[in-house]
Amino acid sequence: MARRTTAVSTATAQLVGPGQLKVLNGHLAFKAHGEGPLRLDPTTLKDVYCYGDVSISGAAMEMLFRHGIQTAWLSPAGARCRGRLMQTNRGTTITRIRQHRVLSQPDHRRDWAKRCVDGKIDSMIAAARHYQRHGQATAGPLMEMLRETQSRITTTEAVEVVRGFEGAASAAWFNFFGTLILPPWAFATRNRRPPTDPVNAVLSLAYTWLLNRTIARAEAQGFETNLGGLHEYHPGRPSLACDLIEPLRVPAVDRWVVAMLAQNELSTRDFRTDENGGIRLQPAAFAKTLYLWEQHNADLRLEVELDSSLRDLSKFLIARDSRPMTEPTADDL
Repeated sequence: MARRTTAVSTATAQLVGPGQLKVLNGHLAFKAHGEGPLRLDPTTLKDVYCYGDVSISGAAMEMLFRHGIQTAWLSPAGARCRGRLMQTNRGTTITRIRQHRVLSQPDHRRDWAKRCVDGKIDSMIAAARHYQRHGQATAGPLMEMLRETQSRITTTEAVEVVRGFEGAASAAWFNFFGTLILPPWAFATRNRRPPTDPVNAVLSLAYTWLLNRTIARAEAQGFETNLGGLHEYHPGRPSLACDLIEPLRVPAVDRWVVAMLAQNELSTRDFRTDENGGIRLQPAAFAKTLYLWEQHNADLRLEVELDSSLRDLSKFLIARDSRPMTEPTADDL
């Protein structure tokens, strides 16, 4: 029996196909196969993520544009973004010019990279302290190493060295992280492309969710998501978004994975092996896992954290941009 029509007021909607987004009685409504429509309030909605076969009616498309709602289509398993629907805001041109001016300078890229890595290490120290306080691990050696790394980053002159410190801190964190994972789960080392065990599979999936959320928020505020500082530019890589998520990886993903697995929210039967040997969630477990992640980050107030990070980025760019803001030239763009 199809469920009754329900309505929600939310900033982010995750729509798992097959289904269609349409307009029903002045609201956006998502109708999945065999279920009643889920109505969404367009006045509160900021981002829509569509997984798999999700179509959008012409009336729904017009409403998305009218309310400035960013929309992205992802693969059914959420591992790849297929495309985005967004509006061009001419008022954000200055933001992109300033970003290009500042991050084209090696010393400014280095200083921005330092801020990203410092924030990431702060999140690792906070998590390690939490787990030690609750008797789940001995974190003294890790915290000592992380504080020493922060101290050394302060005097670093090259962005390449900052990246090296970030890699060392991440390796130490994941060694510690493995001690928090309890049977029947196991975590030996971080691996991806493809992940070779269930814990790495969930980590990779949630990092992808976090990255896509960050891309949408950064693009909505006019930033060029492919131009960062900690992460070098590579065609197609959202380097700025990769920078921005570094301080959020531990609170938004790693700590969620530890808690979710400890509470037996998933079982080993919820995973399957792909043809390439990678481990992925079973389709039937995808929607539940996505819901659990959204619930965790509602408590974390992830949207607030992202907006705060983008405000900090704006302040950094304004403080480092000494040139007067004039009409853009070919060199600026």
